[in-house]
Amino acid sequence: MALLDLLKKRHSEYVLSNAITVSETEIESTLKDILVHTPSAFHSQSQRMVLLLGQDHEGFWNHLIDVMKNIVQGEQFEQTKSKLLMFKKGYGTVLFFDDMETIEKLQAQFPMYKANFTKWSLEQNGMLQSNVWVGLTELGLGGSLQHYNELVDAYVKKQYDIPEKWELRAQMPFGKVVEPASAKPAMDLGKRFYIKKS
Repeated sequence: MALLDLLKKRHSEYVLSNAITVSETEIESTLKDILVHTPSAFHSQSQRMVLLLGQDHEGFWNHLIDVMKNIVQGEQFEQTKSKLLMFKKGYGTVLFFDDMETIEKLQAQFPMYKANFTKWSLEQNGMLQSNVWVGLTELGLGGSLQHYNELVDAYVKKQYDIPEKWELRAQMPFGKVVEPASAKPAMDLGKRFYIKKS
């Protein structure tokens, strides 16, 4: 499938199942290729990913449900729980990190750009997240980008033996799309895109 077709097909897909038709080997290979070929400032390669499958994937969302019990109550909790259970029903979850040890070394090595390295790390992690999203779409899978970082940081580091300097940026549950997301209206391009030519 051509890149533009994949970009048009990619949506935030919430209603998922684990009944996928692609192999774990194909998923792993695709994610590794994307990680290698996504650019980074100064070729820092500071982006990191952890692929959660099986009980590790389900345990992540079960833990988050338990956490949310203490944050939201009543009907709001039931709505939140329903959403998190949809993610749990997927096949797996990709966790995105930045290795801050790598960033700190670059800040020390190139003090002139010290303030920029953290910003650049966010940008290059965003590129990785987008590339993974499109890559999963190419495999016939759907997913969405979630940000429960502060609520699960400690659990993730302990449960999955994550290095202390890895900073969690986002989570992407994925699986077979059960109910495709409806198309969203696009803003008038005349308000978003300009051409200037002298």
